[in-house]
Amino acid sequence: MGIAPWRLTEQKPRAPAAVPRQHFYQDDQPFEYPEGQRPAIPGAPGFPPHPTRRRIVFALTSVLVGITGALGNAIVAANLPYLQGALGLDLSEAAYLSVAYLVTNAIAGCVLVKYRQEFGIRSFCMIFLTLQALLITSHLFVHGLAGAILVRAMSGISASALATLGVFYMIQAFPAAHRLRAVCLGIGTPQLALPLAWLIPKDFLAFGNWNGLYLFELGLSLTVLGIVSIVRLPPSVRSKTFEPLDTVSFSLYAVGFILFGSAMGLGSYLWWTNVAWIGWFFTACIPCFALFVSIEARRKQPLVDVKWLSAGTFVRWALIAVLCRFVQSEQTIGILTMLRDFGLTNDDIRPLTGTIFVGAMLGVTAAALTVSPARLPYMVLASLLVVAMATYLDSGSSASTRVPQLLITQGMMGFAGTLFIGPLFIFGLGRVLADGGVRMTSFIALFNVTQSVGTLTGNAFTQTYLFEAQQYHLAAYAAQAAKSEPDVTSLLSSLTARYSPVIADPVLRSAEGFAALSQQVSLYARVAGYVDVFTAISLAASAGSIALLVVIALNLIKQYRSRPS
Repeated sequence: MGIAPWRLTEQKPRAPAAVPRQHFYQDDQPFEYPEGQRPAIPGAPGFPPHPTRRRIVFALTSVLVGITGALGNAIVAANLPYLQGALGLDLSEAAYLSVAYLVTNAIAGCVLVKYRQEFGIRSFCMIFLTLQALLITSHLFVHGLAGAILVRAMSGISASALATLGVFYMIQAFPAAHRLRAVCLGIGTPQLALPLAWLIPKDFLAFGNWNGLYLFELGLSLTVLGIVSIVRLPPSVRSKTFEPLDTVSFSLYAVGFILFGSAMGLGSYLWWTNVAWIGWFFTACIPCFALFVSIEARRKQPLVDVKWLSAGTFVRWALIAVLCRFVQSEQTIGILTMLRDFGLTNDDIRPLTGTIFVGAMLGVTAAALTVSPARLPYMVLASLLVVAMATYLDSGSSASTRVPQLLITQGMMGFAGTLFIGPLFIFGLGRVLADGGVRMTSFIALFNVTQSVGTLTGNAFTQTYLFEAQQYHLAAYAAQAAKSEPDVTSLLSSLTARYSPVIADPVLRSAEGFAALSQQVSLYARVAGYVDVFTAISLAASAGSIALLVVIALNLIKQYRSRPS
């Protein structure tokens, strides 16, 4: 995996030319920048010098925009078990709320790049934030699954735009010499949304049949809408990018990912072989993607340059990006679900989620402080190694494991979850800029897909493997318990004796003892299943670390041999 230096870091700051005197920019019209302040790609704002106070406001706006874009869905994901009952949804219906967000977030990126290149990103944010606020407002009065899915789908689109907007604001807050750090902070800030959502008390959101959730999300959307309308970025350099064939290509691209994402996201809930439409969706997405690739490969100005993305460097990059997101399912589907199986609620595990949040903040900070073009693959390698170590330690969990035993490992997982995202993004962005910036839509499409597909496949694999492992251990434990071994008999006698003060009938007392034994066997089987999942994810992270280490070594050897003697 070669290292491409990012051009923007090499630019020397020049003497300011005509700098607007107003505190913030009043329009988003095309603007003629001097050479040293011109953006590297169309659709991005320029880099005029700013006073310190304006840089501070830009940084605070970036944090607010980045957190807001992901927080609404993060709150839904963190409170899904409670939201499910309040809305009268079954498990698969509730799961589709997160699936709708991930699918639209994956497919929106490439179109958003072209939109901001032609019209400016601020106009898009104003339009879609307003539309999202209207949808949330309507959902306060009209409840139902369809409305909830529509709000989540719109949130996925808005989150994709706000993530980019957050990066742009953060870049304005830093001088040119620290632009890589700005990108790390800007792209890493939205990753703090999920740990932050776990810390918000559910009682704060649950009043009025969970109308508090939508009121909170509406307040965030209106706040960002107001801030973005006041704190304006420097004008962007625009170019005409949309073509008529983009409609056909994007339609195939969007339909393919909707089919794939729906089947992948719900397969582990409805079970893969129990529902016919899951197989049909997987089958139908193949011709959609095939037609999309066939069209894009023949275009002079493709929406997504599949030939460029099929190069070995980007294939390896995509696999590592999916794996880094994939292994994070150990935390969301693994540890937190296991603690819920023990009867703990979000309020009970707040010390743990607080530790995760601190670890995530440290990961973003560490990435920003240590990032450089030469260190990018090593930072991703460090993230995978931390995950491998943390999940290996978690594989020693038992039925008595509680929050205090998980603080260190989950803090490590939070750290690793935000350490890799900035270097991954910068590595791909460096390739784009080294190629002239004309393939920005292709890179953003790939980046969004790897993150969303990594999350969907990670959750699906973890839940599927967890179910199979639990069933295997349950059958094995039940077979052992049926042998009437001395240990089983002794345990059954002690469980039955617990009911002696309250149940006089020996038959009923024996039945309660058998029921308690069955519950214990089931609990031990579930915990053993979680241990198997943690072990599998640790092996996957270790394998990814070894593969990345081999790529780094081969690249170093190639660079050494290419040196002039």
